[in-house]
Amino acid sequence: MNLGETRNAIFSQADWQPKQSNDALARVNRFINRAYFQLAEEAPFLFFEKRVGFATLPDDTPDTDAIREATGNPSFPADTVDVIANDPWVLQRTLGTGVAGITLWDQTGRWRGRMIVVTDPNGVQHRRRIRDIWTQGINQRISLYRPWNNDTDTLMDWRIYTEDYYLPDEVIEVSSIRLFKNNQNWPLDIIGQLEAEQYSLADNPSQVGKGVPRSAFRRYHQQIESPTSTPVAVLGAADQWQGPEPAGEFEYCFTYCWGYRDDDFRDFGPEGIYTAAQATPSRREPLWESSASKTVKIINTNSDSPGTGIRLTLPDIDYMQGFGRPADARYRHSGWRKRIYRRRITVDAVNYNTLPQKFGAAPNYGGALAQETPDAFYLIADVDGSLVNFIDDGSVLPDYHRRLRDVHGYQSIRLYPRPDTRYEVDVRCILRPKELEDDGDVPEIHPDGMNTLLYRALAFLYESQGNLDLADRALNRYRELLFTLTKRYGDLRYPGEVLTKRPARAARVIDSRRPWRRWYNLPNS
Repeated sequence: MNLGETRNAIFSQADWQPKQSNDALARVNRFINRAYFQLAEEAPFLFFEKRVGFATLPDDTPDTDAIREATGNPSFPADTVDVIANDPWVLQRTLGTGVAGITLWDQTGRWRGRMIVVTDPNGVQHRRRIRDIWTQGINQRISLYRPWNNDTDTLMDWRIYTEDYYLPDEVIEVSSIRLFKNNQNWPLDIIGQLEAEQYSLADNPSQVGKGVPRSAFRRYHQQIESPTSTPVAVLGAADQWQGPEPAGEFEYCFTYCWGYRDDDFRDFGPEGIYTAAQATPSRREPLWESSASKTVKIINTNSDSPGTGIRLTLPDIDYMQGFGRPADARYRHSGWRKRIYRRRITVDAVNYNTLPQKFGAAPNYGGALAQETPDAFYLIADVDGSLVNFIDDGSVLPDYHRRLRDVHGYQSIRLYPRPDTRYEVDVRCILRPKELEDDGDVPEIHPDGMNTLLYRALAFLYESQGNLDLADRALNRYRELLFTLTKRYGDLRYPGEVLTKRPARAARVIDSRRPWRRWYNLPNS
């Protein structure tokens, strides 16, 4: 039963001859989605488990011994960092990129959002989050989320590390975490945060052991600010619609993002111009992404060519964060980017053969005109944070498998021991369901759970009408069905297997009666 059928069932239950206005359809769709999301909270066992994952990153530390061995100079200067004069948001590496034996920092965006711990001239360690990494001349630089305390410190030791690993934003319940290594799955033991902190597993990265992770524990939540402005869309006088995408009516919005996940967790669709060979891999999935801006709608037609390209004006997020002054070393290195999403409302098939990059030959032009017009927004571009104007000329396809998501932040976990190399981690979990937007969208629950969803949506509908008696009846029916489904799907063991239930009481996570020790010596021990 899809969204359209569920909505019709609700109308049939509520009224024998309902007037299905556009407003009524939209309201009932919202009630169905509210019931759908509530069902995910109250009965996650009705939803099918999914697999998501992430990849670990080992710490990066200066290897002065390797540099001195490679250069053949035992007294070669150490690999340290200095604060840029007049710009405390930027640290610069003292050794150039051409020094033999030096390990270069990753500048692809994968290290954005990681942490760097720096030891100042007084021996005090300071932690900062990395915005961006780039090369200026022969020296590599790092921009910081919070500035350094001065602009004079020099020759400071450093360590770049990943403090926590962030699960995808849709994860609502984790069933297991496994490490993929040498074609084997190594299950990770889940321990409590308090236990991990008392056993010093969440201490300074230089003090926690490295190796193959065997345990995981929950850490902090991360959320970045969302756009508050609406993009401006106009038909560009000099921006011709190229194709192969046909013109039509579109709706646009955008998000902010920071950092990237591992390359093995990319998006699905092609990134470049579709009529050209796809030498560039698909778009990368961000480490963190904000929720979406307000939307803007615009219409263009093939018959107006030239001059029907759509020009979007977006805010300069680099400037807004203080990274827009050209004289600063941190200029345009805020580390933030923008992702643009597009929703196609109509397809304009008139004069398609006049487009410069029409796809295929008449009469069907390779199927370019035979497109769906879903109600969902799809990713179409990932651009720099400082880019103000983006032109959609039909040459880039939106990613059919990457819908816009309602992001409320990211939950992180920490691994112990700290990963000593790159590992892939598989997470078996329940994902927050995608909003049902098209009439053909089907809820990702067991078919016999649809009645439960229907009665919960009916309760919302009756409440909005002020009919509290019928709302209570629908809610009671929802609870009865939910209780029945709990017995059916709440446990995967055989019905004949005895399940002992007993009351539980609160207890300390750690048995304090047993002595315990650290796995390392403190400086004063």
